[in-house]
Amino acid sequence: MLKPVADLLVLTMVAGNVPATELPQYNEIPVMSENSVAEEEPFIIIEEPMQELTPAETVLQPEEQVPQERNFDYDVASYTTKYTGADSNNRNYNMHLASDSINGIILEPGESFSYNDVILKNSHNGKDYKEAGIYSNGKTATGIGGGICQISSTLYQAALYSGMTITERRNHSLPVAYMPNGRDATASWGSIDFKFRNDLSVPVKIESVMQNGKLKVRFLATENPNVGDIKIDVIHQADGAYVLKRTRADGTVDYTATSRYGN
Repeated sequence: MLKPVADLLVLTMVAGNVPATELPQYNEIPVMSENSVAEEEPFIIIEEPMQELTPAETVLQPEEQVPQERNFDYDVASYTTKYTGADSNNRNYNMHLASDSINGIILEPGESFSYNDVILKNSHNGKDYKEAGIYSNGKTATGIGGGICQISSTLYQAALYSGMTITERRNHSLPVAYMPNGRDATASWGSIDFKFRNDLSVPVKIESVMQNGKLKVRFLATENPNVGDIKIDVIHQADGAYVLKRTRADGTVDYTATSRYGN
């Protein structure tokens, strides 16, 4: 049995740990003036002998649900193109910026991708790009962002082989050295974009890496999306046009694109 206490026993309320997500921001903490009076919980004074207390039943709080990290381990498809010159030249510098911008992008089922939106968002609205060689109305010229179309063209081919639904694509006005005719996809801020949509049943992740003169774009998935064998053919017609066809494993042609080059 407990002995009576000689002095008054003062119990104070003790605050428990507050989850980090509930801590107020610095600008939410009230600033007290010299004349302010801090409000506190009143002291509770017990004048009778303290009895043995039964420990309160512990209430278990549900653990915070931490999103499980997804592993994009399934290699759906990839495409590789070559580039030359030092990474420090303007064209390759621009390519690295664009490549890094799309690298790591995740598209959930039904989600769309806009090449222009992504690379502009990650380059201070295009201000980080430098002048390099471009095509303009069937002629060679110099302009901001020269080189970014090799990224969009390589991405286009990887997207085709990965079963993406192509929603917007246009070819260059002249053939490009890094890609066979009919397989390129140009881009121009404010006018020409390259877009596609993930209509697979699983999320996909874009991986884009430039190393040792090679640009490789891969589409990765959390599991096998059952795309099946995809065949890409480009037919050079008598009228000069290049017609690209994507054929599925069952023989269905689900995408075609026509390219014409020249002045």
